[in-house]
Amino acid sequence: MNNIFRRLKVFSAQNPANLAEQELLSTCAGRMVSVMTFLVIIGCLGFWITLFLLVKDRLSAQTLSGNAVSDLTCIVFFGGLVLALFAGAMIGNFMRRTFWKWLVRRRI
Repeated sequence: MNNIFRRLKVFSAQNPANLAEQELLSTCAGRMVSVMTFLVIIGCLGFWITLFLLVKDRLSAQTLSGNAVSDLTCIVFFGGLVLALFAGAMIGNFMRRTFWKWLVRRRI
């Protein structure tokens, strides 16, 4: 079984796409593409927080009791943070894979 894994590893190391990927990892462009998911997540979280702060006054202007408004804003804020984190991860991962494939094709 170990021989099979060694052969697969040798075969994958000889693949030109893998050589290009290994070469790209040490470049600035490769590092920026690798960080892209994190940057998109941070951008989505910042967008959500800004949007929430702008809309928060409209939520508290409704005819609800103070405690209900506080509970509602808490649920909306943290629920939105989770959704922004998930959306940012999905978008960032898609963009990272797309740019990485483009860079690999450009290098070969």
